[in-house]
Amino acid sequence: MKRFALCFITALAALAFNAHAAGFESFAGKTPASLLKKEKPFAKAYRATIKDQDLPDWTQRLSVGLPAEIVEIGDSKLILMSACNPKTSCEDERFYILYEPADQSITGFFFLPPDMSAPGDHRMALSRWLGKTPAKERSDFLLDRALKDAMPETQQHPAVKAAN
Repeated sequence: MKRFALCFITALAALAFNAHAAGFESFAGKTPASLLKKEKPFAKAYRATIKDQDLPDWTQRLSVGLPAEIVEIGDSKLILMSACNPKTSCEDERFYILYEPADQSITGFFFLPPDMSAPGDHRMALSRWLGKTPAKERSDFLLDRALKDAMPETQQHPAVKAAN
């Protein structure tokens, strides 16, 4: 009987591990809007993260966004997605989301990129973190990505261009 119980528990653990691994792949390449509709645990975590936040209406739907990608930060595997304000051609408001399927948590970064043509622009100071407080590695990753995305290719540092 003990042997059967041990085999049963081992089989369940293997199934859970495979389902978790497949969960990451099920996110990759899908838009944030599609994930909100089809991935209920993500949608629930997202709604809880933005609840009672003073955010623009477009953040409710995430209708314009880049496909999700799997990223490794430190020794964690996460889902990264981003969305932006469709009314401004994505030039003035962006929302970066790191989703951790294991604990269904979200670290969000609502980013207001600086206006490169206006010296002394301080909009970036109004950017803010939402959801799970990010560890330094995660906050650095999201901030670097946001700044890279905001900077026109003609103004990017040569090292950033080479990395692309």
